[in-house]
Amino acid sequence: MDEDLLSRMTVREATHDDYQAVMTMASPDTFRDGFDYLPAKFHGFVDDPDTVFLLVELDGEVVFLDVHFLRDGGESWVAKTMRMAKKMQGRRFSRTFIAAMRVRHLAKFLEMSGRHPKVVHVLRDTERQDLKRLDNAYDLPFKTKSVINVMYFCWDATPRKDRLTDAQMCLPALVPYRPADIHRLLPPAFSATVLSGGLLLVDWDPYKLSEPNMKKLVEAGCYILVDSNVPAAKSLSFGGSYMTPRGRVYHIDIHCKDEALCKAHIITHVKNACSQYTGMITFCVVVTEKKLKDVVMTFCVQYLHFKHLPHDHTYHHYKLKTDDVDMGQPIPKAKY
Repeated sequence: MDEDLLSRMTVREATHDDYQAVMTMASPDTFRDGFDYLPAKFHGFVDDPDTVFLLVELDGEVVFLDVHFLRDGGESWVAKTMRMAKKMQGRRFSRTFIAAMRVRHLAKFLEMSGRHPKVVHVLRDTERQDLKRLDNAYDLPFKTKSVINVMYFCWDATPRKDRLTDAQMCLPALVPYRPADIHRLLPPAFSATVLSGGLLLVDWDPYKLSEPNMKKLVEAGCYILVDSNVPAAKSLSFGGSYMTPRGRVYHIDIHCKDEALCKAHIITHVKNACSQYTGMITFCVVVTEKKLKDVVMTFCVQYLHFKHLPHDHTYHHYKLKTDDVDMGQPIPKAKY
């Protein structure tokens, strides 16, 4: 590493007072095509006891951020996002910044859970060639767990609510998740057949299917739907909303293989969004079942008359066992 650069760097945890400096650096108006979650979730990241939110200052100016989530009692961590100041991009500084943070991350994980995580979860945009080059450079043994299809649609909730009831009449019934439903989700008929590697995706973030994680998601305010099939459920979805620089986003994360159930989850979440919000809403619909991508597109555009936005992405969810890599070297993350 450049010794002069290191002497000018400070690595520290983010605080609430860093909000404006981080927003100035992080380019929320362009990140994720302007649908950036960071303005809405910044303060929650700072307060969350399971989140490590680090900043790099160079000569006193915030130039880099790195966010990690600790999961499952310290068993795994999720590499959420990193951002770099525009003036630093393209100058090969990211490795230096990440390496400088690595010791701080591992020490923080040990402080939080008493152990080092065994598994790292990372999402990769398939179009990000720069991240593929980083993976090749570090020769990290990532294993692909699932392919994630993300589609964006917008809709004016105010004048069109009545259309939803008629559309829902011929679809399977869903119910809000209750704690007792966990017993219909844990059997292999659901957890192994419907989920990819037993993992849930909620607002882009992977979670292991478990009773504590479901409780945490309920407490976080997720609107969770499940079908009424017994002894094992056949579908599960998560919804929630936040404001972005381009307006309100409502995420709909669907875990199922059945077309009718997929449609039922979409329309029930849309009704929930319309019961809470007015005006234009952008729906971010996420499915891991490849055949459902066309189903979602046709249903939303042709049946519900949503406007499809040109911001769709495909992501790979990778898993890395920490025993298979020298944790002294940095693990590059997707900017997702």
